[in-house]
Amino acid sequence: MAEGLLKKLAKDNQLSLEVRSAGIAAFPGVPVTPEAVQACREKSVDISAHQSQPLSKALVMESDLILTMTGKHKEMIVKKMPASEPKVALLSEFAGVGAQDVEDPVGQPIDAYRGVLGQLEGYLQKALDKIRN
Repeated sequence: MAEGLLKKLAKDNQLSLEVRSAGIAAFPGVPVTPEAVQACREKSVDISAHQSQPLSKALVMESDLILTMTGKHKEMIVKKMPASEPKVALLSEFAGVGAQDVEDPVGQPIDAYRGVLGQLEGYLQKALDKIRN
């Protein structure tokens, strides 16, 4: 959801960014949940073709910025790849709103997905403002 939303926000703000998402414990090729597709569609974001990919060392190395959903994700990446620390940030901290995790809504009703998407939208818009400046 974050990848799809960030791509849309960047396009709407006329910013050229390459955006990719990856999971700490993701299996490759898993489709997004129907609830995620529906919640995103309500925001005019189409993620129906998205499939998961695990975070790899190569992806970390080629990235300029890695925004994590939780503090634990940030810790895990930095612990596995200490050299990546300068470019790894908790999304909410990067957005300037403090250290707040974005919880994974998997297994919850559609309203949980909508709530997470709203949280992401606020953080990502602030992050884009920071990137632009």
